[in-house]
Amino acid sequence: MFALDVSFIAEDGITILFGPSGAGKTTTLRAIAGIIRPDEGHIAVGGRTFFDSEKRVSISIQERRVGYVFQDYALFPHLTGEQNVSYGLKEESEATRRDRAREVLSLFKVEHVRDRYPQNMSGGEQQRIALARALASNPSVVLLDEPLSAVDLETRSGLLDEVAAAQARFRIPFLYVTHNTTEALRLGSHVVLLDKGRVKATGFPAEIFNQLAEVNS
Repeated sequence: MFALDVSFIAEDGITILFGPSGAGKTTTLRAIAGIIRPDEGHIAVGGRTFFDSEKRVSISIQERRVGYVFQDYALFPHLTGEQNVSYGLKEESEATRRDRAREVLSLFKVEHVRDRYPQNMSGGEQQRIALARALASNPSVVLLDEPLSAVDLETRSGLLDEVAAAQARFRIPFLYVTHNTTEALRLGSHVVLLDKGRVKATGFPAEIFNQLAEVNS
């Protein structure tokens, strides 16, 4: 059994959850999304309570309106790029779904693969479709679980810029899981350092990594 005991406030911009494998980064995201239910605690986004054990509040995954980008993309193989992106917009009109999907496809520069299936896309294209899908439904928060670990360095560099641009445009909290120092420094406005299920430190990226360098020197 894994014990997760964390408390932090996501600041404006992109909050990095940083730490070694097994630190509790993915578990934290899954709790926020509602994939797992904590034994106790309080989770809120934008003043809206997702979970409160004392008040017995636990709203569903669908009600939380969370955009989740998985490490392995998790695209539907039987749907085209545009269909994957618009999947979470089932209650909208066909025209609204199409327009919203094409807006975010354009943001990530993948309009050219809107009619392709995932198996006919490159790794970078698949990841851009996953990012576009996470933003298409106007989420309250975007959770990114090591989203760039499977792409090459050149593609990763471009995607980092696009993730930063997307957060600046939509102005919603992004929580980004990584154990890559370069990604954390390049993207993060704030870092939450996790280890063995607990918060070890929080602060600006340069401060956190300077502390780590001193400890390891």
